[in-house]
Amino acid sequence: MSEELIQAADEDEKAKAKRAKKMERKLVRAEERLVDYERLVDRTQHLLNTRIEEVEAARAALAARTEELEESEQRFRQLADAAFEAIIIHAGEQVLDCNEAAIKLYHVSKPQLLQTPFLNYIHPTSLKEGERWLHHATQEPVELAHQSSDGEMIPVEIRSRSILHKGQPALITAIRDISTHKAMQAKLNQIANSDPLTGVGNRRFFMEMGHKEYFRAVRYTLPLSLVMLDVDHFKRINDTYGHDIGDVALKALTKVCVNTLRDCDVLARIGGEEFAIILPGSDLSGGTALAERLRKNVEDNQIETEKGTIAFTVSMGITALHAGDDGIETLLNRADTGLYRAKEGGRNQVDSE
Repeated sequence: MSEELIQAADEDEKAKAKRAKKMERKLVRAEERLVDYERLVDRTQHLLNTRIEEVEAARAALAARTEELEESEQRFRQLADAAFEAIIIHAGEQVLDCNEAAIKLYHVSKPQLLQTPFLNYIHPTSLKEGERWLHHATQEPVELAHQSSDGEMIPVEIRSRSILHKGQPALITAIRDISTHKAMQAKLNQIANSDPLTGVGNRRFFMEMGHKEYFRAVRYTLPLSLVMLDVDHFKRINDTYGHDIGDVALKALTKVCVNTLRDCDVLARIGGEEFAIILPGSDLSGGTALAERLRKNVEDNQIETEKGTIAFTVSMGITALHAGDDGIETLLNRADTGLYRAKEGGRNQVDSE
């Protein structure tokens, strides 16, 4: 082989070896990049797995929280429906939720209560206080008058506090129907202020009304008269016919008084056979004329009893409000003095002071 061919062959071998080394270096770099890529894939997969686990954990926590909230809401609903008091959740006039007791109290369906402004269920007499209550929590129980859908007035006592309802500010208000309590209170007041035999006012009631009428007359410069009335010889009636007939006589006297007096007049039994009458708006002349008419009606009245027909008369002392009088007691004492004179003067008469 010629020297040129040998030299060419050597150069060719060198070129091949050079290309092989270059190829080998590229292969090493490719392998290194592959390793880096695999590491990156591993890290990405790890992060992805971690995120998936976090998402699943958050989803599980959300589901548990949702279930807990649903259970809590269900417990609240059960407690609210079991409550005797009406409970509403509201934002101003808008009712957001209510219990069964509220539906029964206002005689409406739940959709009607939720769709109607709550002002419709506040009685006109409580509108001013009701509007304040609709927008502000009450620190102490407040008595108001509400009304049902058919207009029936309902005395209620309310208490409320601020809450968040579905993330929005609201009030939760408990509404207690106090109709029975008010009726009982009125009955007790009636018992406390009424004479159990005749049904008219007692001394306590008379003094309370007397103070009111006295101050009204003084404030507005109005006439006012007061009458003291006593049954003549009442002890003789009891001794002759018995105390049961004496009671019948007092009831009959009360009936004559009620039929003779005006609606504005105040009649009370203040002790035994003694009665007192307040005549608002009557001066001495007018009051005396009314007292004379009452005296005549009593004299003409006859009572049929199991022990026979009986009749009786009354004596009266009357006075009117004077300048300088310092209270209803002054009028009462002056009328009592007139009554004493009427009895001393022969009974069955009216003495004015």
